[in-house]
Amino acid sequence: MQNISLVTFDRSFLEKSRLWLRDPEIKKLIMAPDFTNEEQELFFASLPEKTDYLIFGLILNAKIPLGVLGLKNIKKDSAEYWGYIGEKQYWGKGIGRQMLALAEKKALTIGISRLWLKVVEFNNRAIRLYEKNGYCFVKKEDDLLIYEKKIKKDDEA
Repeated sequence: MQNISLVTFDRSFLEKSRLWLRDPEIKKLIMAPDFTNEEQELFFASLPEKTDYLIFGLILNAKIPLGVLGLKNIKKDSAEYWGYIGEKQYWGKGIGRQMLALAEKKALTIGISRLWLKVVEFNNRAIRLYEKNGYCFVKKEDDLLIYEKKIKKDDEA
């Protein structure tokens, strides 16, 4: 098991995400829209005011930036999970499962008891991850599959 943790999404993660989100494979798998540096700067500057959005950097061994994850569309007791591993050499190493566990733990600390997510239907690796970790298919919208999971203290990692 890798030693991963969540940290503040700071400027270093902003710069890394610029690279990660321009990788064609990552961009396609997570459905990342095109963006300019200026748009990303505006997004970064808006983070302190957002009340329905949390974003975190993901690091390995307290030093290696791996990716980003967050909760958005936060409502009273539900939120949408999203995340990606930007450093491809760490794909397939069990980090995705740990990311989900960290997101679920963070959600519980703010009173969220249901997480849902969107995944593009050809992202088989992510779909297997979500299903193995208790996320249930809810519906299909165009080429997106919607999954959800009710979380509780027992699910904490």
